[in-house]
Amino acid sequence: MPFHFKLESVLTVRKNLEEQLQFRLTREQMMLNGHRTHLVDLESRRQDIIAEFEECKKKTLSGARFGYFMDSIRIKEEQIRVQQNTVKSQEQVVDEARKKLSGAMQQRKIVEVIREKQMKDYLAVLRKKEETENDEQVVLRYGRANKL
Repeated sequence: MPFHFKLESVLTVRKNLEEQLQFRLTREQMMLNGHRTHLVDLESRRQDIIAEFEECKKKTLSGARFGYFMDSIRIKEEQIRVQQNTVKSQEQVVDEARKKLSGAMQQRKIVEVIREKQMKDYLAVLRKKEETENDEQVVLRYGRANKL
């Protein structure tokens, strides 16, 4: 009689759910990394504009050119603020995905612990049955040996 775990389908569903949540977490982390990379790129571009502006300030600078640099810097700073908010929002999404994955892992582990306990109980019953059968065989052999 082989071991049959009655909650095997539940364990399979929980494993599948955990795997899906792992993929989701990975996808969300990749998006977060992309947002962070874009933020670093925006900050780098802003620094480039500021450096170019500083170079142009050493020479004669027209009002239109001055306005261009100020607008460019202001626009980059606004893009940086928007991107920072995007990064913060994505960090929250990643944290939520991580919490859901953690919960799914705990649910799977609960079923696995139940399975392990039932397996140990099954093996204990099986060993007890084998010991009883062995004892009966020893008694029968001993009884036959004494009658002869």
